[in-house]
This record gives sequence, structure tokens and C-alpha cells, in this order.
Amino acid sequence: MNLDIEKWKLFDFVKIFDIKKGFYNKKPEASGNGTIPFLGATDSNNGVTGYYTYEEIESSSKTGNDSNEPIERKLFPGHAVCVTNNGSVGYAYYQNKPFTCSHDVNPLYLLDREFNQYTGMFVATIIMHDRYRWGYGRKWRPERMVKSQLRLPILQDKNGVPIIDVNKKYSDEGYIPDWEWMEKYIKTLHYKPITTRVITSTNTKLVTTEWKEFLLHRIMKAGMGNGIDAVLTTSDNPKYNYVSRDSNGNGVVGFVDEIEGEKPFPAGAMSLALGGSFLGSCFIQKKPFYTAQNVAVLQEKVPLSIHTKLFIATLIRNECKVKYQAFGRELNSHFRKDFTIKLPVKHNADGIVFDKTYEFSDDGYIPDWEWMDSYMRSLPYSDRI
Repeated sequence: MNLDIEKWKLFDFVKIFDIKKGFYNKKPEASGNGTIPFLGATDSNNGVTGYYTYEEIESSSKTGNDSNEPIERKLFPGHAVCVTNNGSVGYAYYQNKPFTCSHDVNPLYLLDREFNQYTGMFVATIIMHDRYRWGYGRKWRPERMVKSQLRLPILQDKNGVPIIDVNKKYSDEGYIPDWEWMEKYIKTLHYKPITTRVITSTNTKLVTTEWKEFLLHRIMKAGMGNGIDAVLTTSDNPKYNYVSRDSNGNGVVGFVDEIEGEKPFPAGAMSLALGGSFLGSCFIQKKPFYTAQNVAVLQEKVPLSIHTKLFIATLIRNECKVKYQAFGRELNSHFRKDFTIKLPVKHNADGIVFDKTYEFSDDGYIPDWEWMDSYMRSLPYSDRI
């Protein structure tokens, strides 16, 4: 099936969707036994930031128990496309089962039918293509969403002529969304389940009690990226990846021409978003690259495997979620100063091995690079890297 968007037409959100407002509620305290997804303003994990029980959601209130709202206002039925309107703005996810969400999320339901996983995924993808229009300074709150539009394929006869609805139910021009075509298109996409030959090891366990803190700039060469504005790049004869503050596509947002006077960073270096919505996003770059503004570059002091670098990148991202904040406490003044992560340290039969040159730590601790590599290789799907 050809994706010929030239014949697609614009539809008003309010003509297609029943736009719901998320619930202004604090995130419940979790027992770890819940099965109901809580959706927040996030760019990952299909929008899910946790799972909660019915009782946890029912008892939680933003304003206190005295003014707690009924559970019916907090739970939403499945078969919805949920769109973030704040934080990581413009991300859309299909939800197939009941959920709860914050007011930073707008659930969308079809007015005359029900989303299934195929039409839901199709529409969510189309919505996310308009993500660039929104941000912290221009949130996609409901008052803006009701004025929004999206472009969809339309019903046509066998000659390719649009079928017009005289009642103009879906658009002022009478066009009708072709939901059957959308479903068929998603079903035609080529995919196969990811497999792994790795059997989870029971010998390599993640016990962090003896890990030690290391300053990031002591274990890696930490420096600023090129800081090149996107408007200064061209792509007539592209040669290098262009890495920005993004959490998708390994941070690569473009493929650009060589820039005179700018030295690209080598493949194998790691990019680190210092601020913005994706603060802490850390990726290993597989090809030489330039960076946008507010992106740092980490290069190894000693040879490290890709698995070891992935281990470090994951810890950096998790540390940022806890101690740093976009548009508040960002990384710019910290990543070369006091940013730390805890790592496993090198041991031998007599205990901890100390480095008398104090290369990585004032206490002489040595990161156990080999253990990190071994742990990552023991995980399912590590053979797919």
C-alpha cells in the first residue's frame, strides 16, 4: 500500500475526537502490586509512569482527602489515543485498557466508533508528527487542542474520487476518514518479533551496596559539543550526523554537510543532553557527529566496550531523573564539576583493588569495567546490540 499523503485531507480534532481532560491529581503512592497504568507527560514507555491498584487511585487526591474526587473521574476507559499537553509535549500513545492519568494528558476517543490497536497506532503517529509545533512555551492544553487539525486519508471511490458526506459530519468539505485503509496500512508494515539467544544469567546479580561514587569527569573525558544552531546546517551533500537534545533516534535529528572550522566528534563518543525536556538523555554515537547547543560529549579515558558504555549511559539518565530538573537544575554547571554516579569497583581475592595513581577517584577506587560489560551481556537481547 502506498502512503500517498497528497490526497489526504485536514480534519478538525473536534469533528473526529471526543477530547477528554486528564484528572488534576497527584501521583498515588504505589505498593508495587498495581495493574492500572498511570499516564504522565513522558516521552517513553507508552506514556506509562507507573502501575497502581484501584484502591491507591481512589484514595489519592491533589487537594486532600476532604475534597477527594470520585473514582469515576480518575479512571478512563481503554481504546484511547492519549496526548501529552505539557512537559514532553505532543507525544501520543494508544491505550488498549483502562488507565488513569494526570491533567498533563488528554485522552482522545473517536466520536462514531472505537479505536483499535491499528487505527490507534496510525493516529498516534500522525499526531506526533506535529510535535514540533509545541513546547514549554506553547503547551498543547485543551483550549488549543480543540482548535487543532490533523491530516488523514479519506474515503474514495474506485476511480479515486473522494466520497462526500452531504451531512458534513467529519469536515466542512464533507470528506470522510478512511479508517479501514488506516487499519490495513498498519497491518501491512513488515515486522517480526525480536528474538534473543541470551539466556538470563543467574550468576551476574545487580547488588549495589558496595558500589562507590565517581565524578563523571574523572571516569570520562567530559566536554561541550560543537553548539551548532540547526539553522546554520545544510544537507546538500551530507556527511555527519547532527545530534541534539532528543530522546529518540539516538539523539540524531539530522544528517548534515561538513561545516568548515568545526571538527566532528568520533564514532563511539557519547552525547549527553544538558537541559530541556530530555535532560540526561545519553547515547553512544555510532558515526562521527556534530552537536546542537546544550549537548555535552563524553569520551573514554581507557578503551571501553559498547556494553560498558550502555551501562554508564543508563546510570547517567537515571541519576538525572532524581537529582536534576529541566529549566531548573540543569546539567550545564554540574557535569564537569560535581555530577556523580555509583559504579561497581574492581576487586581481587583480597578485596577492593586500589589505584595508587588515583586516576578515577581521590579514594583510589577503580571502576570494574569488565563486570559492567559482563552484566550487560547477560541481559536478554544484549546480542541484538
